[in-house]
Amino acid sequence: MKSGTHSVRRPRKQPGVIPSPSSLTGRAYRAIKGEILTLRLRPGEPISLERFSRELGLSKTPVREALLRLEREGFLHILPRMGTFVSHLDIRQIQEMYEVRGLLEGRAARMGAARVPTDVLVKVEEQLRTQRTEGEIDCKAISDAGQALHRLIVTSCGNHVLRQMIESVQEHFTRFRALSLQIPEKVLSSHREHLEILEALKLRDADRAERCVCRHFEHAGRSLMETLLQATEAARLPVTIAAGVTRIDGRRQ
Repeated sequence: MKSGTHSVRRPRKQPGVIPSPSSLTGRAYRAIKGEILTLRLRPGEPISLERFSRELGLSKTPVREALLRLEREGFLHILPRMGTFVSHLDIRQIQEMYEVRGLLEGRAARMGAARVPTDVLVKVEEQLRTQRTEGEIDCKAISDAGQALHRLIVTSCGNHVLRQMIESVQEHFTRFRALSLQIPEKVLSSHREHLEILEALKLRDADRAERCVCRHFEHAGRSLMETLLQATEAARLPVTIAAGVTRIDGRRQ
């Protein structure tokens, strides 16, 4: 899908209110980032400053500032005299981010095993166990249930710095998750591992909870990379993956 086919809903203006420059930049930032994270803007796709300026009813300055912010966060590449592009999914980056997330959240699970509120754990368990895993499955609903478990782990760890570190990388995982939803086998595999993590938390077993979370992210990262490589070669997924200086399609960057 070409970027020109997307549309952005323009928010209503409130009479008598003059938005600050920072709020205008924030609006552009959220609109563009939202399309990147949900894959409405695909990896490698060009970003039209004019398009967002027009559809959001903003001047080019706040949109340009939003693009610079997204570049600093690793979601965009701005190439002089060529344009602005959604960053590719880099194989090494995917591997390293899953490794880091596994270490951080594994530690959070260890710290939070004795802290997880029983009533919340019961609700998360109900959400996980009521998911249909045979026949016509709802990948998004299954994934959402798993995300509830991850949120519970992070919010129960009792370490604000650790929590902030995990949350700082989670937005990149939103994009990975959007790709994973197109792979039912991966969704079901993750679901089974979420149930194992859940059991460890119910037992208040800190060692087991940490091991399960680390293994979960190790498997998830490897599965996603392998599937993306195979699917890209078979043209099943509309995504371009970069690995070092050589792309999967064999061309040099």
